[in-house]
Amino acid sequence: MSDDLVAIGRIVKAHGIRGEVSVHVLSDVPGRFDAGAEVHLDGRRTSIEASRPHQGRLLLRFAGVTDRNAAELLRGQLIEAPAADLSASETYYAHELIDMAVVDEGGADLGTVSALIELPDAAGYDLLEVTRADGETWLLPAVEDFVEVDEAADGTERLRLVDPPAGLLDPGDAEVVRPDDDPDT
Repeated sequence: MSDDLVAIGRIVKAHGIRGEVSVHVLSDVPGRFDAGAEVHLDGRRTSIEASRPHQGRLLLRFAGVTDRNAAELLRGQLIEAPAADLSASETYYAHELIDMAVVDEGGADLGTVSALIELPDAAGYDLLEVTRADGETWLLPAVEDFVEVDEAADGTERLRLVDPPAGLLDPGDAEVVRPDDDPDT
């Protein structure tokens, strides 16, 4: 991947006989996959000729890809595009969160983001894996209710945990409810 390009999708497989491909979308920037949009496949610039949703994925057809055989050759390739200017928004790319410090409301160190775990769309959020100084990891839901990006005294950005639910930081504080427990007893 080039420094000025970001991955916006990955081609999963060919679809049908007319050159369409099924795509796992990696970007939520509007217009990225519209017909006429310029993208890069394997370092070559091309354009999207057609785009439509299909069973939780996106089907795309690229210029010059007219049959299933040509579409099969694209399997596994990243779809790249120039990075969008998100400076005026509060949106972050996943790679911008990796290695970001995580602190509690008082500024105490809780660790560093070591990975992003993508959950199915039905979950409505993803998880951040946070590694503590002792090497232990814990999972932080990447939702606005729990995390905010703020600026440390040295000017670096960090994630601040806001009003965490009981048990998130100290599992001993969590209330465990089992499905087979009878609430009336």
